Amino acid sequence: MKNNDQRSSLFWLAAGLAIALYSGKYGLGSFSSPGPGFLPFLSGLAIAGLALMVFFQQFSKKGREKVKDLWLRGNWPTMLMVMGALVLYTFLFKFLGFLLDTFWLIAFLLRVMQPISWKKCFAGAILAAGGAYLIFQVWLKAQLPAGFLGF
Repeated sequence: MKNNDQRSSLFWLAAGLAIALYSGKYGLGSFSSPGPGFLPFLSGLAIAGLALMVFFQQFSKKGREKVKDLWLRGNWPTMLMVMGALVLYTFLFKFLGFLLDTFWLIAFLLRVMQPISWKKCFAGAILAAGGAYLIFQVWLKAQLPAGFLGF
């Protein structure tokens, strides 16, 4: 093995294949009527596929440099703020409700990830939260929390 990325990719390859293999015990079903093991099966295949990509990417010098650059040049404060916002979104989901909670999360992400004007930020957050509400609440009839304001 050339480096730790190859070793860890072999671990994730084995983990992904194990997930895909054992999810078959729950029944995969079909595309039109998926069983309880269908999503874990696809997730296991995705993990295994990504692990293979990393494994073979490490054979080229260019591939190793890409992975190193990702970790060295990453904007860690921004990444940590985004992770914190996602955790906060999860904790406030029932209290604020889907619409308000999704609005502030999208507004925060638009402002932090690529700073844009407040006008565009709020317009994008309203469109995204409203669109998600229409898809999940109106079209799919999912039960979403209304929050303390009742909407």
